This record gives sequence, C-alpha cells and structure tokens, in this order.
Amino acid sequence: MASYNNGAYGTPGDTASYSYGTSNGAASYGSYGIGASTNVDTAAAGGRGTDGLRRRTAQVGSNNNYGNGTNGNSYNYDYDGKGKKNRAVVERLDFMFPKVDREFTVQTQSGGIATIIAYSLIVVLVLAEIASHYQQNRMELSTTLVDTSLGKRMRVNMNITFPSLACDDLHLDAIDVAGDSQINIEDTLKKRKLHTATGKWYSKEEIEVETNNHRKQQERREEMLRKELPDDYCGPCYGAHEEEGQCCQTCDDVIAAYTKKRWKSELLKYTAEQCVREGRDKAEPKKMTKGQGCNLSGFMTVNRVSGNFHIAMGEGIERDGRHIHTYVPEDSPNFNASHIIHQLSFGPEDGKEPLVGMTKIVTEQTGTTGLFQYFIKIVPTTYVGEAAKSLEGATPDQPDGAVETNRYFYTERFMPLMTDLLEDSHFDEDKLAAVHAGFAGGHHKEEHHWKQNAVLPGVFFIYEIYPFAVEIRKNSVPFTHLLIRCMATVGGVFTLVKWLDSIWYERTSGKRPRPSI
Repeated sequence: MASYNNGAYGTPGDTASYSYGTSNGAASYGSYGIGASTNVDTAAAGGRGTDGLRRRTAQVGSNNNYGNGTNGNSYNYDYDGKGKKNRAVVERLDFMFPKVDREFTVQTQSGGIATIIAYSLIVVLVLAEIASHYQQNRMELSTTLVDTSLGKRMRVNMNITFPSLACDDLHLDAIDVAGDSQINIEDTLKKRKLHTATGKWYSKEEIEVETNNHRKQQERREEMLRKELPDDYCGPCYGAHEEEGQCCQTCDDVIAAYTKKRWKSELLKYTAEQCVREGRDKAEPKKMTKGQGCNLSGFMTVNRVSGNFHIAMGEGIERDGRHIHTYVPEDSPNFNASHIIHQLSFGPEDGKEPLVGMTKIVTEQTGTTGLFQYFIKIVPTTYVGEAAKSLEGATPDQPDGAVETNRYFYTERFMPLMTDLLEDSHFDEDKLAAVHAGFAGGHHKEEHHWKQNAVLPGVFFIYEIYPFAVEIRKNSVPFTHLLIRCMATVGGVFTLVKWLDSIWYERTSGKRPRPSI
C-alpha cells in the first residue's frame, strides 16, 4: 500500500491515496480528492493467468460513490442496470454465428491450402461478376412491335461514286408500288465530277471553264430562239408559275418551274410550245460522255412502301403510266455501272449499314457493264433512352427522346450486258481446240463470241419494308444486383470449400469434421 500527499489539489492537508495489488489477492484503486476527501471503491483485480501475465478483470457489481466537497452531494452510478440487460438480450440472438474458443480448433495444412483456393476463387469470380455486370449494361434489348408509321415518309441518305460515269449521264429515279414516281431527282442531291484516269476531283478552275462554256452555248441558243419571237412575248408556265405574270421563255424554264412544284415534267417535251419550238419532241437520245466520273451525294424522301430507286442508262420518263428509259441501244456498252457505296442509310445512321464500303468494278471479263440489283429488306427501328444517344446527329422524333430510323439487310445479283457464247456451249474442250487449230493438233487460238442480253445497265436498289418494327433500348441492371451476386459468390465459395475441407479432414484423420466457425 502506498500513500501520496499533494497540497496542490484541494485544500492543504487533503490526501489522495492509491492502492495497487501486489499479490494474487484483490487490489483496490484510490482516487485523488478535489476540495474534499473522496473515497472510491473499485473492482478487485484478478490474479495471474496461466501464461504468467497479470490479468485484471473488472468485477461488475460494486457501487462507486463520488463525493463533492463543496455541496456534499453524492452520485451513484449503477453498472448492473439496463445496459447489462440489453447486452444479454442481444447475446441471446446470436444463434446464427456461434463462437468457438481458439483452443478447441485445429489448424491443418490442407485447411491452409483450402483457404488459398477459396480466396483465389472469390477474387476470380467476383471480377468475372463485375465484368459481366458492365457488359450487360452495354447490351441492347430488342422488342418487336407492330409498325404504325406507314403514313410517314422515309429519308434515304446516300453517297455513291461512279468512277467511269459522267455526271451528265447520271440520273436518279424513284418509283414505288403506290404509283408515285420521282424522275431525275436533283434538288436535294449534289453531283461532283472527277477524272476517270486519275480518280481526282475536278478543280474549281476546270468546273468554272465548263460552266462558262455551257452558259455561252445556252445563251447563244436562247438568242437564236428570241429572234423568232416578238419582243413582247411571254411564254406560259402552264400553271407552274410562282407569281402572277411570270414568263417561261424556254423549254428549260417550263421544266424548272414544274420541278420546283414537284410536278411531272416528262410530257412537256411533247406538249409545251417552248419545247416543241426548240425541237425537244424530236430530239435523239443523248450519247454517253467518256473520260469522266461522278460522285452523287445527298438525300431524298420516299413513301414508306415498297419500291426502288435506281441510276440507269438513259433518261427516265413516264409514258402511258409506265416508267421507261430512252437511250441509244448501241451505246449501252459505254454505260459503265462500276460504283463504290460510301453511305446508304434509311433514316439516321446507326453505324450498322451493311452496304457501306461496297465496291463493284466491271471489267471486260465481266461483260464491260451490266445490271446490279440490291434487294433490300428494311426493318423500322426505334431507339429509346440511352440507346438513342448513340446515333450521331439524330434528332429525337418523340417526347421521350426516341429516334426512329431503319435497319436493313440485303442480297445482290449481277446480270452482265454481254456474255460469251463459249461459256454456254457444251462442246468437248479437246474437239473445240482441234477445230480452232484446223486439225493440226497441239495449238489453237481462242475466239470470244459475245452476245448482248436484254438488260438495262445500271444500279437498282429494290427495297421492301417489313410490317413490324423493332424497339431498341439499353439494358440497365441495378448495382444492387451486382452486390447480391458478389455476396452469393463469396458465401457459396466459402461454404463449398468448408464442406470439402471437412470431408477431407474426416477421411485423412479418421475424426469427426471440425466444427464450423
């Protein structure tokens, strides 16, 4: 027992005593007093443990009295009250996670190996679950619906290069099963010339020279026609005038007025007085221009019904309710239908257009030219939510941010204009060689005999629209799903490895399985 006096705390003469246990018996702890002597009863300390260390455990149940020298009041703190009861209630609920003292467990080498395997499996499987979660969130979900957009029009975007076809000979026509037709579509398309030999675009200076020459020829022709007309002549526009008193002096003026109104102008060459006076009704079909190529880019709009649009030889006209092309048959081999498709989409692009990059080049071995046909199946497609943001330059068509477009797939066919008769013959090759060699044997000269097929050289895109639509939206998996799957993975691996380790321990040691922790 040791005592210590200090006059700095409280009044002089007050004492503070400290007691320390020096043996295996109980030890009492004292406290210093402030202003008055204070007695503190504390728990007894235990003796030494089995490991030789001094252990002190609090003995719950003693009451400690703290005195206040100034007013004489005392406070009692009861450690045996409500806190102990609450702990006891919570401890009774621990029936799912029983604890076993470490001295009752056995650690083995196989258990350590099982632990390493378990943690390795957990790491691998959890990483796989995380990767699967993010992959599922990038997936697109497709839903099939009935197409209700048949009353709308469909936009066709295109960018096609014809390396051996002059822009003057390139005419785009569109017809559909509803009877609607568009002839020589130019108002929303742009043509750009290029050199066939080098594949380079025409320079600005070259285009200006050709434009000036064409303008001069046009002015000379109009001047000659005006000399035959009175000074106050005002040609009729046949209802296509934009304002009262507008005059259409030439056939081109009438055709331009009809084109601006989106009216058919094919018959004007035979009915309009300006066209008859200029001799357009008796004009011969124009022959092909050689040495030039052309790039056609832009868009057009068509009805949402089956139909086709094509770039074919000659100028398309409507006659007796039929769509026909006027051209010089002898000039057909000069219409080189070689083409490169840089863009072809029906609506906003989604980056999955199968015809983009298609290149077709005809050679002498393939008949110099022919008819290219692409049979396209169009599926109306709507992108909703996050999926719509993946479409570049697309404007939402609906209040919910959905974007309507069209996916498609295709098949193709090529019919050559010229075919070799020898390919269709069924003669024996040796006999044919003998005939060409004059029965001299050994040497012969091949001769190709071409025949012209009844096809119209050009590129035809024949499309058909399916009556159902597809709605595409991004798959969204909540983060809680990932959490649940990871927890299930961890628990499942631990349980399975624990079972296997227990079975292995029982078989190798001949003892009962170790208790679970």
